[in-house]
Amino acid sequence: MRSVVQLFALRLLYFSLVFGVLTVAPLELDLMLRVLIAFAVSMVLSVFLLRRNRQEVAEKVVTTVDARRERRRQSPKG
Repeated sequence: MRSVVQLFALRLLYFSLVFGVLTVAPLELDLMLRVLIAFAVSMVLSVFLLRRNRQEVAEKVVTTVDARRERRRQSPKG
């Protein structure tokens, strides 16, 4: 669970940083446009910079799902 929260926090940090830069920059952009640009740029950044974190989360999810399936198979049906 910690790695999922960490991944979410890092993605939120990237979004906040890009949005902050767009807000401070002397560009006359609408608020919604700044949000959309920040969202797109932070997605691209997270694809490259958070690859290891995403892979770790995916592995943990697969492990958890497999463990739950195994427990269901072993439990007696009532």
